Amino acid sequence: MHVTFTTGASVAGDLIGYTTGLLIAVLLLILTLRAAKLPGTPLANIVFTLCALFWCAGGLAYTALLATGAPGENRSALLALAIQYSGAAAFPIPVLAVWRPYAVRAWQKTMARVLQLFAGFTAAAIAILLWSRALTDVALFPFDGVRHFIAYNATLLLVLGAVSLLRRQSTPRAVYLPSLAIAVTAGAASIAYAIVRNSRLSHALDLGFRVVGSHLVLLAAICTFFLFARFRFADVFIRYSVRILLAGAWASAIALAMHSSFLSHVASQARAPAAVHVFAIILVANALLLSFTFVDEQISRMANRLLFRPPDYRAHSRELGNRLGGLQLESEIAVAIEKAARDPLELSGARLIAIDGVPSPQRPAGILEGEIVELDYADPLRALLPLPNVEVLIPVTSAGRVTHLLLISPGPARPGLVTHDLNYLRAVAAQCGNRLDALGREREAIERQGRETLLLQQVTEAELRALRAQINPHFLFNSLNTIADLIVRDAPRAEAMTLRLASVFRHVLQHSSRSLTSIRDEIEFLRTYLYIEEVRFGDRLQVEIDVAPEVAGEPIPALLLQPLVENALKHGLGPKPGPGHLWITARADGDRVLVTVEDDGIGPRSAEAADPPGWLANIADRRTESQHHGMANVAERLRTQYQDRASVKLEPREGGGVSVTVLIPRSEAAKTV
Repeated sequence: MHVTFTTGASVAGDLIGYTTGLLIAVLLLILTLRAAKLPGTPLANIVFTLCALFWCAGGLAYTALLATGAPGENRSALLALAIQYSGAAAFPIPVLAVWRPYAVRAWQKTMARVLQLFAGFTAAAIAILLWSRALTDVALFPFDGVRHFIAYNATLLLVLGAVSLLRRQSTPRAVYLPSLAIAVTAGAASIAYAIVRNSRLSHALDLGFRVVGSHLVLLAAICTFFLFARFRFADVFIRYSVRILLAGAWASAIALAMHSSFLSHVASQARAPAAVHVFAIILVANALLLSFTFVDEQISRMANRLLFRPPDYRAHSRELGNRLGGLQLESEIAVAIEKAARDPLELSGARLIAIDGVPSPQRPAGILEGEIVELDYADPLRALLPLPNVEVLIPVTSAGRVTHLLLISPGPARPGLVTHDLNYLRAVAAQCGNRLDALGREREAIERQGRETLLLQQVTEAELRALRAQINPHFLFNSLNTIADLIVRDAPRAEAMTLRLASVFRHVLQHSSRSLTSIRDEIEFLRTYLYIEEVRFGDRLQVEIDVAPEVAGEPIPALLLQPLVENALKHGLGPKPGPGHLWITARADGDRVLVTVEDDGIGPRSAEAADPPGWLANIADRRTESQHHGMANVAERLRTQYQDRASVKLEPREGGGVSVTVLIPRSEAAKTV
């Protein structure tokens, strides 16, 4: 029958050990279920986790029954023992399943099959013996014999499996080191239990070997879990399991101190033995608590270094930041990002692609919200990606949305990515997004500067044309001749015309550094300009101007309308015999301003000889034709200032003549009124 100490220290040690193991097993189960969809051996993961749960839950239940005074022979105790040792009997099965792929030679493969069959057969036989004893009270073999057979059988299978199936040269480090630790700790635990069973030891030594043996079993379980190379949360597990294990070890040390014969002997020499004994226990507990953080940090760092060999993430991030700062092309940025992801983590492949490269129906849920997505082997999206065996998609956010994906393929020879690796890849993706944002801002600044330069150049050219062409030598010559003639016939009118001509030139000079003016100012300039033209045309020219009050203050490119008015006078009304009309209107049209310049002159039909069909549609591109040079200039200035939000349209006017319509967007302030 299963024999255990009934002393307080023994029961406390067992309770602490099994509770610690149960917490670690629950942690394993949670993380295993989270990682079950990833490539690897999820079935072996789950089998191993269930073995650990059975062992710890059954042992804790049995120890708790003994602690409450229940006899070790009752049905509940036997069921607890059957649960516990069924898990122990099946423990070698998932371990051998993980080792089997590393058997490369024929005799190794044969040995792997034999060991797995033997492990399955012995686990089934042991389970039958245990549960028949618990359910039917039929004891085919002594329980102690079954228990020790389980320990020796598991040790034999694990040692034989490690020696025959694994080779340092062909086994990845992440598999070889935990496997070696499993074989060593399992053997050491068996030796510790054999010493307890077959040797006459003092109470303290006996208890110490029991505690050491139980924690070696826990350590073997922890090392076993690292055999699963595709375990995503291995670093999280090691961090928390080390803390749980240390907490259990420290609690066991306190329990040992409470029942230490040395402390009891020292306390008995004092006047108040109980107080001295309690004070000594408090000192031991405080010392252990103070050392907990330091020991936890050191062990976690050592385990992390030995098992994961993490690169210097900060150094690689700084190096990537320095490299990205000098890159101007997206292709260069992609190469740098892929290299920064692939080389430090020793990945099989990394690729940066645009999000548009993944069809919308196949995009994983959450990827557009910036979540990392992990793909398993059955995901159909893997076949659509340009990189083989992709396991992880890292979103890259630029301009406030996910624009690219960083595809990660660890490869079969590399252990699975852990959370620290994913955090580094997330940081790489963030640097990529920041550089793309900065590159976009730089391009916008260059484009804006180019547009501003072009606008300034066009305004300057417009001003020069107003002085030279649009207020051209012909116009100036005619104006001066008219003034000279008026000086003889009508001196006051000649003086007024001279002042108007000076006003025209003054307006041009005042707007030399301004690209925009108000519609009100532009119309006032046109009135001055048309006054001079009315003197030349005499009674033949009649002008009507109608500007809606709500658009009078709207901004408009300076000197935009003068070329349109000049075209109407020169090509429409000038050649027309008899009187002519010119209409200039400005009104609101939704969120745009509509300005029209119309005349009832000769119209486009009279220009057919000089202008082939289609000139109305292509007016902005026919810059070489002098007749439409002003129109082309207006169209280009609108396109530069407003892109595709403004337009100019020239068409025949019903009743004769030509109508030119200009549409420009209203200012934000005007639209909110």
